[in-house]
Amino acid sequence: MNRKTRILIVVLLLILPPVTGELLSGSAPPLVFFNPGTLIMLVLLYGCGALLIRELKARWNLQWSIIFLAVAYGIIEEGIMVKSFFNPGWVDMGALSGYGMYFRVQWVWTLQLILYHATVSTLIPITIVGLLWPKYSGMPLLRKRGIILTIVGLSLVTILGTIFMGTNVGDKMVPYHPNPLLLVASFASVALLVWLAYKYQNSRISVNKASVFPPLVFGIIGFLFQAFNLLVPTTLAGAKVPAPITLLVQFCEIILALLFTAYQIYNQKVTNRHIAYLIFGSLLFFILLTPIQEFVPGTNPDPTSGMLIVGIISLILLILWKRVVLKNEGAKNSLDHPQARQ
Repeated sequence: MNRKTRILIVVLLLILPPVTGELLSGSAPPLVFFNPGTLIMLVLLYGCGALLIRELKARWNLQWSIIFLAVAYGIIEEGIMVKSFFNPGWVDMGALSGYGMYFRVQWVWTLQLILYHATVSTLIPITIVGLLWPKYSGMPLLRKRGIILTIVGLSLVTILGTIFMGTNVGDKMVPYHPNPLLLVASFASVALLVWLAYKYQNSRISVNKASVFPPLVFGIIGFLFQAFNLLVPTTLAGAKVPAPITLLVQFCEIILALLFTAYQIYNQKVTNRHIAYLIFGSLLFFILLTPIQEFVPGTNPDPTSGMLIVGIISLILLILWKRVVLKNEGAKNSLDHPQARQ
């Protein structure tokens, strides 16, 4: 891998995760996202987190156990940095504030955010970049100094968030500090998940008996997964459904997602086309929400937020990305089967 390509991949991995995780979702509309201070913080958090996961994936030769690292990232951001797992007054909670809180943990919100960050904030941007340069996807990008800087960047913004982030009171944020045992448990969970990723680095799933769904079905599943994860828990909470029922629904979603991962994503017959459609469908859900965030009162604090422009640009770039991936897939198939060109 030449130096220019390495730098380009690193830059994309630093920028793309905050774009998908914060900008496209509307959590940080353009006027907020492109504030220099906010952008630096998001790059250090999302970008360094995804870059570090991608580096460990390459160095440890991870397959399915990368999921442990993606979950660990979600705990770092939401459990340790912003502490929303424990804070009913966190700005984004809405109907989930205090809902399903047992042992001082808001479990419904916790599961929802872990699933969100494990996909939209980490695995999806890592895969998007990986499919653009598939021959480099298993190669490390960082040298020792780069790894240290990445860890320092992620640690710095996490520590600052732990100290200063909390509940918005008017225009001021009042720091929130949960029971120290909750933070210790969060740190221990992250350490355990990283250890599990390393322990199962040589473990592989390779299914050859189950049939593979068509690529379009992959796209539909990606769309429905994100819609279900975002909308169903909030809807059930708003309807005053008992929290244990909502948690049961979420656990069913997790089981189905793991089965899909095992029998479809890691099926020997799956292709880059399938994965491209899966990612396209997943992000399309958030793209279709951008007009609502732009024009519907109450969905965004700034009605002129520019979210519609974000959605349009994201859709164009996503279509172009999918075309490149499918073109590369077609070229690879032609090389693997020369008779197909005759």
